[in-house]
Amino acid sequence: MSIKKFISFWMGGLAFCFIILALSLIASTTKLQSMNARVLKDSQAIEVAHQIENAILSERREDLLWRATGDSAFLTRKANFVEKLTPLVRELADSESTSTKNDSSSHIRQLFEQYRTEALADPVHPLAEVSRSADLLLRTVEDFSERNHTQMTQTLALSKRLDTMVDRWSIGLILVVLCFTALGSVLLLKRIIIPTFALSQAAERFGKGEYAVRARVYNNDELGMLSRAFNEMTENISLLQQERRHFIASLAHDIKNPMVLIGGTARRLKKKQAVVEEKMPLLNCIIEQADAVEELIGELVDTVHLEDGNGALSMAEVDLHGLLQTILTKQATMVTSHHLTYEGEPCLVWGDARRLERVINNLISNAVKYSGQSSAIDIRLRSERDRCVIIVKDAGVGIPPEKIPSLFQPFRRLAQTKDMAKGSGLGLFSVKKIIDGHDGKITIASKPGHGTTVTIEMPLHRNGCPLA
Repeated sequence: MSIKKFISFWMGGLAFCFIILALSLIASTTKLQSMNARVLKDSQAIEVAHQIENAILSERREDLLWRATGDSAFLTRKANFVEKLTPLVRELADSESTSTKNDSSSHIRQLFEQYRTEALADPVHPLAEVSRSADLLLRTVEDFSERNHTQMTQTLALSKRLDTMVDRWSIGLILVVLCFTALGSVLLLKRIIIPTFALSQAAERFGKGEYAVRARVYNNDELGMLSRAFNEMTENISLLQQERRHFIASLAHDIKNPMVLIGGTARRLKKKQAVVEEKMPLLNCIIEQADAVEELIGELVDTVHLEDGNGALSMAEVDLHGLLQTILTKQATMVTSHHLTYEGEPCLVWGDARRLERVINNLISNAVKYSGQSSAIDIRLRSERDRCVIIVKDAGVGIPPEKIPSLFQPFRRLAQTKDMAKGSGLGLFSVKKIIDGHDGKITIASKPGHGTTVTIEMPLHRNGCPLA
């Protein structure tokens, strides 16, 4: 065979193999995507069904507790669980895949309406009657879940068979291609198979709890980008785990100290035979430490609500100029060790006045804590184009620039300022969450020994709408 014919045959055979491989991959990918969509629908339907079952069981429990105790709180929670079922039943119909869609969703809705009517009836229906409706609805939902689970299992099995068939077909074509080009197989091994296997192993080890594992980046290609993204993800998750452990340790430490004082003081009071005047300092210590624990828990709860997005802001038009004047009037009566100065102009924002007051009070409190007595604390308010700017400046000890980003993390306090004043380390973390909730921005500029300047920017509010 001539070289020309051999080259033509080689190129034709290689092209034919690639075309067949591409067509088979496209067809299998399309089929697998359809199967994956069906599996996703089925899994969503199963999840919603489980949520409905849990809500029904929770309602039954609250109903039994209410019937046993007569406590209206159980009745309120029972009604909440019933109302929670309404969107879930509606979602059940949306999550049902087309291959199983029949009258089961409508039947479940009918049973739910009957159950809801009986559960919320006034006067209350007998327990046996409501329980029958709940049991019937539970059995129907369970049957629905089992049907979707069976279909999902069948779809997964079919997908596995298809995947196996595609793998075998692909291997056969790859073997033919390997006969035409050994160099291509080497490149395939080095650039795809080895990096994919290494990434898979790294993901498996990470899933087992080895948070320090990192995937090796072999090449600067798509798999290399995926490996770098995986490494960034593992790094972020590791940091989150460290932050979680630090959060728990700090919380335990901050609550333990006042509780030890409270317990010790109470034991001293129990043992000590003394007049009322001698007991007053001990009682004042208990009250002070209990207030500290209560304040810490309040800050923690409010901060967690803000972090989870559950701390809804009560938004309205706020006159920051008037709000700052009111805050400073109150602060002037409490802060006698520093000179508070204020200069501002009318400035309207769309926000939560109570939360914004907490922000300003926190910044003033920090300025007082970490600056010397008789020093000045300047507060300024001005508008710049479409932004409202609040500036709080003190002449305190200052902060190293590299330490500033950590100030907004929960329970983070600088080593050089821990002994200067008490605190939980939640203040600036909460402040940033509140400002973020107002579409604002907070920055800190500081140098050791030169004081600290905190700047807050928020959108102005004019003619009934915020300016972006």
